[in-house]
Amino acid sequence: MDKEIKGITCQVKNCKYHDESNNCHAGTIRVGDRSATSISDTACETFECCDSCECR
Repeated sequence: MDKEIKGITCQVKNCKYHDESNNCHAGTIRVGDRSATSISDTACETFECCDSCECR
């Protein structure tokens, strides 16, 4: 796993980059949607299911 991205927290426990302290270890992240006009229009596009999650 890459080093924690300082200042980036994540609550998505089934992401492979999430750790038990709610830190992100993706190395880099990408957030979309380009045409967002509110917070509900954005999402982490770096998300990948962890090995133990049921989203596979």
